[in-house]
Amino acid sequence: MSGDGQGAAATDGRAIRVDRLTIPVPSDEIAIHRIATFVHILKHVVAPEERTLVDLGAGHCKFSAWATKLGYAVTAVDGRTERLPDDLGSIRFVQADMRDYDPRGHGVVAMLGLLYHLELGDQESLLRRCCYGAPVIVETQVHVPEMVADTPQDWHRLIERDGYQGVDFPEGDNPMASIGNPTSFWHSEDSMIRLFERTGYSAMTVIDPIFRSVYGARRFYVLTP
Repeated sequence: MSGDGQGAAATDGRAIRVDRLTIPVPSDEIAIHRIATFVHILKHVVAPEERTLVDLGAGHCKFSAWATKLGYAVTAVDGRTERLPDDLGSIRFVQADMRDYDPRGHGVVAMLGLLYHLELGDQESLLRRCCYGAPVIVETQVHVPEMVADTPQDWHRLIERDGYQGVDFPEGDNPMASIGNPTSFWHSEDSMIRLFERTGYSAMTVIDPIFRSVYGARRFYVLTP
């Protein structure tokens, strides 16, 4: 993995190496922030042996489209088809449940806006399947109490489960929600590191700045098997 502005590594007694990297973004608007960060990571952070990318939970395929502009052969995978664009261009689309899909064989794995729609066991299973040698780009909600919505909700209550810490988020009934699970687990920042460590990754880069959705904090990570 390459990068610019990368901070010093820390282990804090963990088996996983933790680095930090600040990526400048042109706007605080969430859609622009996400695309700009993703493009920067593909251009300057990951250095895959093969310029192929699998976009897990691809949804509207906007990230897939940007990856094709950067010269990647892209496979977009999603359990739904409602948000697919009419013109996929060179993107190969596969309809599949993320709980079962095998992502191996791609140069980069992208998991953007997906992990926080899964329950704990499914998160661990998916991350282990992705830990085959390629860099993994994760973008997800994280539970940072001071960044949640102003109006208190029952799901804001911090819980501990299987050595992790976070909140149970109630999934909705819409094309962006999970399929089959009524709740999903959103980790605290420390718990997220524990998740990546437990699922076999040797190093991770925490991407700054953290940013905000209508529900709370979101962050990018780049994982190294």
